[in-house]
Amino acid sequence: MTSGRDIERSAPRRPDRSVDGQAPVDVRLERAMRMLRGATVRGVKLSARAWANHPIHPWTGARVTHDRALVIVGGFAGSIDFYNLLRRSYEGAGVRRVAVMPPVDNAFADIRESAERLATMVDLLGGEVDIVGHSEGGLMARWFVKELGGDEVVRHVVTLATPNRGLPVRIEDYPWLERYSTARRVHKLVDTVANRTVMPMASVALRQMLRGSEFMETLGTDVPSGRTEYLAVRSKWDGVVPFGSSDLPPAPNVANVSLRAGPRLSNHAAIASTSSEAFEACMTFVRRP
Repeated sequence: MTSGRDIERSAPRRPDRSVDGQAPVDVRLERAMRMLRGATVRGVKLSARAWANHPIHPWTGARVTHDRALVIVGGFAGSIDFYNLLRRSYEGAGVRRVAVMPPVDNAFADIRESAERLATMVDLLGGEVDIVGHSEGGLMARWFVKELGGDEVVRHVVTLATPNRGLPVRIEDYPWLERYSTARRVHKLVDTVANRTVMPMASVALRQMLRGSEFMETLGTDVPSGRTEYLAVRSKWDGVVPFGSSDLPPAPNVANVSLRAGPRLSNHAAIASTSSEAFEACMTFVRRP
């Protein structure tokens, strides 16, 4: 009987090919990355089904007195269904118009392209809007305001578990770890392998979210001064975006909120779904005139 290893030896190796001018990538790795993306999207959709019948978050605070539309902008590998609980909760709290932006290629695409779709959607809604962006969606909202003229129509921006300072990838971003020579050697090896294989095949959006990328350097950490106000909601139990990467630098039009609940109600997914604490912080912010 021929073993799987013998078949692998005898099978002709397909040539590697380059991606966007970067190092050649094995087509088998490319196939694996496509499968991983698909599995991630399916996992997100299954999560959405898990709380499809979840009761909406109650709101006992001051009523909403304005008629601004609220746009929910999803994150990496996201789908419209993932944010249904959040949408229903805002509607139940008195927000008159709530829309969820359909992601561009499940938010794997260029964040700037996604921000352009957001601009089109805001234009169709007409008038002023509030934006709640989860994870990568917060970066789309910030790019729209800063680079696409969104400051003229956006009253509030809420970033939920957003890597506002970029996802740390350098060992220098972890001073406590950099002290150890073994950690530095391991990081160097992992970084070399990632740059040659995984990162070239990773989505454009993922590469853009890394600290030091051209996108993050252009966006910056500071938000523009002006009428648009910002709230960054973050959690020590996020599990995806490090706590030190999700805040915004202090400014007159910036507020930061750290969730107090534990990992079950303050993880990366819960922040945009089942976390009543996060919802209350958002509603308190966006219901203001």
